[in-house]
Amino acid sequence: MRTKKKKKIRRLQFDFSEDSVDRLDALKEKTNAGTRSALIRNALNLYEFMLKKVEAGYDVQFTKDGEVITFIPVSGRF
Repeated sequence: MRTKKKKKIRRLQFDFSEDSVDRLDALKEKTNAGTRSALIRNALNLYEFMLKKVEAGYDVQFTKDGEVITFIPVSGRF
């Protein structure tokens, strides 16, 4: 039987404004993330995925009822 390697956990601390904390908590509830840490990990994975696709030349688009919105990232503000 193989044993799983435990990933090393590092504790980080961030300072957020009250508004940002409220936004984090609202997103946590909407996404059923469970914890703020889980929400931030999910957001990091999404951000990384989208950035890799944009760097590879893909467009990020949102479609609804035939309407297409293309997201154009601004350098340094993706």
